[in-house]
Order: sequence, then structure tokens, then C-alpha cells
Amino acid sequence: MGSSRFALLCALALALPAACARSTLEGSVADEHGATDATTELDFWDGLATQTMVSNHDALHALLLYFGGKERPTDYAGRLRAAQKKGWVREGATMPPNETARVGWIARAICMEAGIEGGLTMRAIGPHERYAVRELNYMGWLPEMSGQQSISGGQLLAVLGRADDYRAGRSDKPKGDS
Repeated sequence: MGSSRFALLCALALALPAACARSTLEGSVADEHGATDATTELDFWDGLATQTMVSNHDALHALLLYFGGKERPTDYAGRLRAAQKKGWVREGATMPPNETARVGWIARAICMEAGIEGGLTMRAIGPHERYAVRELNYMGWLPEMSGQQSISGGQLLAVLGRADDYRAGRSDKPKGDS
């Protein structure tokens, strides 16, 4: 094997792990608008709608505002603990706050909170991330997304709106059913 070929293989081997790493955002909307008073919450939702990618911090804050009830932690560590307590993410999970949020754990949280039981597999083993994403794909809420993808603010708001409709009994049919 030539030395240039070996150098190319070494460069590829070093670049592959970096290509698989999640993106890290400069900051989050929750950093600026993470308080729980009504005005700041509206500012948070407005800011979230414009984000091309949502951070873990933003996703946790949004889900806790939507599904958290009276539990409203004001910092990232508290939000992560609340999500772990609810079973949205596993205990001990390391989710850097400004890393882009994965669709998988968000779909799991939404299925759990909206009461989406899914198909046979999800009913048997629970809302595992993979099956939660597949169910939300089937329902037309996250069309053709995988559990490892990032989600935009608009997509997150849309899926939360659909979850709200589902819980209220206004939307219970998957996209293809009549």
C-alpha cells in the first residue's frame, strides 16, 4: 500500500467519528427566555418557532412547559432531572444542553405524555425511542424522520400541537386512514 493511500485511509478513519457527532448550537432560546412567567413563556415559544435546530435545553423546556404540569424547573440541570423522573430520558443520560436534540427521545416523551400506545411492538415493550418515532411517522406527525435526526423549532411546535389535539380527542386517525 502506498504512503499516500495509507495517509488517506488514516484521514478518513479520523474524520468518521467527527462526522457522526451531533451539532452543538451557540446557545438556546431557553437560556434567554427560560423563566416561567407568562410573558417570558410567550417569548420562548416565539423564539423557538424560528430555530432551524432545537437544542436539548430548548426541547426539555418546551416539553416541560407543555406536559410538565406544575413542575417548572428554571435551569437545565433541573429540567434534565425532571425529564429523567418522567421517564422521557434514561437516568444518567448525558445530554449536553446546547447539543441538537434527537427526534428519538422527543418522540418517546410525546408518546408517553399524549397516551399514544402504538402498534403491537410498542404496546409490548413500551414507548422505546425507535418505536415511538415509527408510530409518529405512521401517524404523519414526523414524516420520514429517524430517531437520530435533529428537529427544527417549527417541527417541534407542530408535533406538540398534534399531541395536544390527540389528547383532546380532536385527532386520532393516522394520516392515511379515512
